[in-house]
Amino acid sequence: MNNESAQETAFRQVMAHRTMLRAYIGAIVKDPDLAEDTLSDVGIEIARAWGKYDPERPFAPWARGVARRVALANLRKSGGRPVLLDFDVLDAVGAEIETLGNESTMESRRQALHLCLDRLSERNGDLIRLRYFENRTVREIAALVSRSTEALYMAYSRIHAALSECVERRLESAS
Repeated sequence: MNNESAQETAFRQVMAHRTMLRAYIGAIVKDPDLAEDTLSDVGIEIARAWGKYDPERPFAPWARGVARRVALANLRKSGGRPVLLDFDVLDAVGAEIETLGNESTMESRRQALHLCLDRLSERNGDLIRLRYFENRTVREIAALVSRSTEALYMAYSRIHAALSECVERRLESAS
C-alpha cells in the first residue's frame, strides 16, 4: 500500500471511530477547545503511525492508545491537569462507546432520536429543551415549571425510557 492510500485508509478509520475518539479524549481533556484540537492531532498522529498499526488487531483499542498519548502530551503542553480516572476505566469507557457503532450507525441513531423528540408531548419537549439544549440545572427547571426536583427526576427517567424505546423501535424497523 503506498503512503497516500495508507493515509487515506487511516483517515477513513479515524472518521468511522470519531465519536468514540471524541468521547475518549473528552474524558481525559476536560477543556472543550483543547479536546477538539487534540482530536485533530490524534487523526494526524494515527495517519503518521499507520505503518505501525497491525490490521489483524482491532483498530479502536490501538487508536485509544494513540489518543491517550496525544491527549496527555497536549495537557502537559497546555499546563492542564490530567484526568483522575484510571486508564483501565478510560479504556472501559472507550470500549463501551465503541459498542454504540461507527459514525453511520451513530447518524442513524441521531436521526431516530430527532424523530422521537418531535413526537414528545409539548410539556416533555419543554423539559428536554430546558435541560439539554439550554443546559439548565434540574433545580432551575424545577423553579421554572413549579415542580419538585424529585418529580423532575422521575419525569426525566420516564422520558429517557420512552425515547430509548422509540429509538430502538425506529432502528429495528429501518433494518
